[in-house]
Amino acid sequence: LKTRIDTSIRHEYDKFLELFKAEQKRSDILHAERLEAFKLLSSKLLGLRRYCHANSAEYGARSEFEPRPDSLPKSERISLLQHHELLVRAMEERELFLSSDVREAFHDLFNKMGLGFNLELWLCSGNDPQELNAESLYNLIAEHVNNVMSALYKDLGFPEVVAPNKALKSFASLTGTG
Repeated sequence: LKTRIDTSIRHEYDKFLELFKAEQKRSDILHAERLEAFKLLSSKLLGLRRYCHANSAEYGARSEFEPRPDSLPKSERISLLQHHELLVRAMEERELFLSSDVREAFHDLFNKMGLGFNLELWLCSGNDPQELNAESLYNLIAEHVNNVMSALYKDLGFPEVVAPNKALKSFASLTGTG
């Protein structure tokens, strides 16, 4: 009787262990795919953020030492519409591995980028960038890029990172310069 009970317990334990291993393997694969999605999307998002910061510096009263659009690599020196298209393609390729929070953050970013499309058309027509406050719109889009990056970090279970702009603003408030 004791042997039958031991065998039964061992069988149940082995069955449970196999289920646990299968679930762990599935979880590891999902995490690896999410990490790949993060890498792909973050590279596109960082390019967009650099583009927005460069254009914000171009149209704002900023230091001549800040990066300008002509200092960006060719792959980042494209219109907002082209950045949007690259992001949409990358997102669609990995959509299965994105949470609803990340998709919502992208939706908000794309809405702000839509305003930027109109701004860039306006600017191409030779109109005054100050009339529509181009600097603020580029900063707003960059802020939404940071929101998407935060959602991606949260999705992967990474600790929240402080965006460079937030860190600078915090430092400026501490030193009394901002």
